[in-house]
Amino acid sequence: MTTMIGTGRRPNVVVRLAAVITASLLIWLAMGWLADTAFAAWPPNIAHTANAVVVLVLAVPMVIAARRYLDRRPWAGLRVTGPGEGWRPLVVGAVSWLVPGVAGIVLAVSRGWVQISVTGPVTTLVGTVGLLVVLVLVFEAFPEEVIMRGYVYRNLAAAMPPWSAVAVQTLLFTLFGTVLWTVTAGWTAAAEQAGMFVGMGAVLGCIRVMTGNVWACIGYHLVFQVAAQLLLGDRHSIVTVDGAQTLTLVAFATAFAIGPIITALLSPNDANWSRPEPDGTPTRPTGMAS
Repeated sequence: MTTMIGTGRRPNVVVRLAAVITASLLIWLAMGWLADTAFAAWPPNIAHTANAVVVLVLAVPMVIAARRYLDRRPWAGLRVTGPGEGWRPLVVGAVSWLVPGVAGIVLAVSRGWVQISVTGPVTTLVGTVGLLVVLVLVFEAFPEEVIMRGYVYRNLAAAMPPWSAVAVQTLLFTLFGTVLWTVTAGWTAAAEQAGMFVGMGAVLGCIRVMTGNVWACIGYHLVFQVAAQLLLGDRHSIVTVDGAQTLTLVAFATAFAIGPIITALLSPNDANWSRPEPDGTPTRPTGMAS
């Protein structure tokens, strides 16, 4: 006899999404609590690394479990592919931010609207950027995209046209970010970030549809956040920016507006925006046979 999991009736899509988003909030809140208590006395880079590891080791297994026991569908349906298939979408996503983003930075600096200064040696700058890439990938880009443009989007796209799925996941991503920021930093800080949540959700959702691969979303998210934390954040003093608000408008907002166009130019022209996409067949894990 063969033991099968996933052949019974699975929970409603609303229940599944609510469970995963709630679990995600609890994971990020737990990380914040650890950062304020257990990691508070640690050096900043080590504490940030610990935060990243906590999020990764909790969030990814949570999605794996939800996919297996709530969705009862194969992991492959999320389109978080292996490196052989994922490297090109990753590059497409990264380039989709880099082309308009770097062009905006160059324009702002060359016109004198913004001044960017490096206050340390090049080796320190390279090390800072390298560490940022790793931490952003582990802490933000990979787990957030697996959850939002992987799990959440896939469940929505099975129930509605992809364009509607993009809109709904944008709302859910904005809700997730707003609740998290309200709890951890207050309503004022959350309201200031709301526009970014909407923009990111919409842009990354469109990239997910056009490429059919979560790695494209990871690439865009990764490059965007590395640039934002290096140039607009206050954690890395090796780079100082005079005119940050102008830079935000000229480079970062422009990259949000033009990024999906770059993705469309670099992706196949057969993206499905109008038809719901059935989510495979129930999983049947291998059991003991006799």
